[in-house]
Amino acid sequence: MTFHHLEVFAAVCQEKTMHAAAQKLNISQPAISKSIADLEKYYGIKLFERINHRLYLTPIGEIMRGYALQILGMFQDMEDEINIQGKHDHIRIGASVSVGTRLLPPFMKKLTERLDRMTYEVVVSNTSEIEQLVNDYALDVAIVEGYVDNPDLVVRHLFEDELVMVVRAGHPLCGKEEVSDAELQQYPFITREDGSRKRNQLEQYLQQQGLVLTMNYSCTSIEAIKQALLYTDSISVLSKMMVAEEVKKGVLTVLPRNRMHLKRSIRLIYHKNKYISPAIKAFFALLDEEVAQREGKTMI
Repeated sequence: MTFHHLEVFAAVCQEKTMHAAAQKLNISQPAISKSIADLEKYYGIKLFERINHRLYLTPIGEIMRGYALQILGMFQDMEDEINIQGKHDHIRIGASVSVGTRLLPPFMKKLTERLDRMTYEVVVSNTSEIEQLVNDYALDVAIVEGYVDNPDLVVRHLFEDELVMVVRAGHPLCGKEEVSDAELQQYPFITREDGSRKRNQLEQYLQQQGLVLTMNYSCTSIEAIKQALLYTDSISVLSKMMVAEEVKKGVLTVLPRNRMHLKRSIRLIYHKNKYISPAIKAFFALLDEEVAQREGKTMI
């Protein structure tokens, strides 16, 4: 039994005669008769009663009619959906929190203006989770900060982002030309959850220098960290681009560490076996332009 058999059966049910069903499907009447005979033989049942040159469904034929119409209807729904979606480019994008908060929203606005038929979905999470989603083909591409080491992923450096220590305006350490290790240890730290913290180069550096950091907050949200900073004497390590607006407004302050300048790489990642669709190619092209504007050179 094939899909064609169901189409023929449904047409005969609707038209009541094989001649009319043959005209509807634009095939010969003997072909219609053979398809119905094949079905009846396959199931070992009688689907139609023939009375006065018209066909009437048997009780078991009525049951089959219900299933056949449901199957054919679902197939048509699938056809319609695929045809509609096929007319649009779709891309699934991942981003680590800093990138997804500051860089990706204006970037996606530009991309959708360039590709008016494009649809997209974005997932923002810590780097380790985004990396796993890309590896599992759950995301097409991603832009993340920090370390990525997966032989199945293509990893391309885009540009560098600086990591800085941040406190509220008016913090006791504000105004100093240099903050010593001993002074840092007097205040608690606010940190990201493990999926990000383990890749936070500045926190790792401080710990490698023998600093005993007291963590009083562990947050999944950078906005939550910034709010906590505003109301406590805590210190946090954040992306410079993430606090640029608050520093400009004068509500947060970057602490000076003249002997230490740490930067991290912002990277594009995608699976090495990923099919590069037109939407992804457009994503790469615009990203190339954005990076060129930032650093004056082509990175992709």
